Amino acid sequence: MNRALLLLSLPALLLSALARGQAAQSTKTTLSTCGAYTVKTVENGFDDPPDRVTLSRAGVTYATVEDTMVSVDWCRDVTGDGVPEVLLAGFSGGAHCCFTHHLYSLSTPPRKLLTAFSAHSDTLEARQLDGRGPLELVGSDWRFAYGYGMSFAESAPLPVVYSLLPTPGGARFVENTRAFPGFMQTFATRMNSGDVFSGGVLVAYATRVLTQGAAAADAWAQGQPQPYRAWLANYGPDVGQDLSDFGMWDWPTRAGVNADAGRGGIGGAFLTPGTRAYLGQVIGRDAATLRLYRAQGAEVVAGPVLLSVPVTRDGYGEPVVPVWPTTTVRRASGRDDALLRDTRSGSVRYLPVRVSAGGMTELKDDALGVTARLLGDLSGVAGHVAAQFRDVKRTPEQQAEVKRRVQAAVTRAQPWLAGWKGPEAFALERLGNFTFSSVRLLTDTPTRAQAVMTTTVGFTDAKTDSEYVNGERFTMTVDLARGAQGWEVTDWTLVPRTGELTEE
Repeated sequence: MNRALLLLSLPALLLSALARGQAAQSTKTTLSTCGAYTVKTVENGFDDPPDRVTLSRAGVTYATVEDTMVSVDWCRDVTGDGVPEVLLAGFSGGAHCCFTHHLYSLSTPPRKLLTAFSAHSDTLEARQLDGRGPLELVGSDWRFAYGYGMSFAESAPLPVVYSLLPTPGGARFVENTRAFPGFMQTFATRMNSGDVFSGGVLVAYATRVLTQGAAAADAWAQGQPQPYRAWLANYGPDVGQDLSDFGMWDWPTRAGVNADAGRGGIGGAFLTPGTRAYLGQVIGRDAATLRLYRAQGAEVVAGPVLLSVPVTRDGYGEPVVPVWPTTTVRRASGRDDALLRDTRSGSVRYLPVRVSAGGMTELKDDALGVTARLLGDLSGVAGHVAAQFRDVKRTPEQQAEVKRRVQAAVTRAQPWLAGWKGPEAFALERLGNFTFSSVRLLTDTPTRAQAVMTTTVGFTDAKTDSEYVNGERFTMTVDLARGAQGWEVTDWTLVPRTGELTEE
């Protein structure tokens, strides 16, 4: 080797060796035992490779958790069978998110009893809540984090309770929070035992929705000081919709679905007034299936497949599902219908459906069906208008196609303007943001109906340079009548909603 090159290389080699030595020193390995198993933790700080914790016995590794940081939270018998369980945790390394917890029973071989996405909470607490049998595991439900105009510092969680219950695949810990209303109320009371803050107020309101009903929660909200009274009036319908699936996430698991399968859905009284069921979609590798899950005694049973749609993957490997249950709508009968967001055509439409124990029917000659078409057409326009401002390079042909789609969406929505009763013309061609958070039928008779939605609406202007078009909150009111030709919209309006935590 050239001497000059060797001399130049030596400092680099020494630095490289020093770096390797520091890396080796920064890796920390910890061995512990839980029952008959060895728990090995290898920590590497925030460097690559990720930290790792393994569960092994006699040289065989039975479980591995890898994440930016890992930990062994506890080792104890929480099922009451004399065999200990171990709780392993992974942390993704964000400012305060996200934690995932994995519980294993150290039987032979070990059996996974729970995987819990805990978001901003770093552990699960084992507690005896019902005074008998296995312990419950208490965590946090952060569905309201950053919601309704709150910062994270203002946000607060709802409690989540996991109980050991039978499933077709054996007993597992599953979400069962609604079975503990007293605990939920105590949790909310303690959350609000100090200074008043928006997250605590929201937890108190949501707990009343879940344990006493929306009417009782709204009556309580009317007695709160400002700005919380107006804030809860503004977002109350959204909160109710966002809570529809609370405590039902694991109903598919209790009915036999793989506990690790992706899923989502909405809850409602789809079969009988006052009796909750879960309209849940389970995501497989190639398809997503929609079923109705309902309680039958102490068990949860799954109805037949109501809809199956193909699943594709985005650039990050995440599933893209073209049809998704979004909204529960209470009808005059006391039963609930549902809206499914459907993008199979390349545009947005909302499919109004009525679910029975044996099937699902699209509502066509129905007030909700007509309202859903209006919502879908406005959403479709907004999506295509906003897409014009997407930060991508397009050929002239692609630009022409984008404009064609905008014009087609505007043309399809144009007839709805005949019923528009706003103070100014509704600029369809500039509608770049249209979403809704809740749908209520305040009037629902055989000949007349009134649908009220909480919406966010925004328009593009000369300064728009992004597909993310700012919007304001409005109450959208749609009046409908049934005539000789069926249901039709007689008029619709948008009225600004007030009641933010900080009014500008």
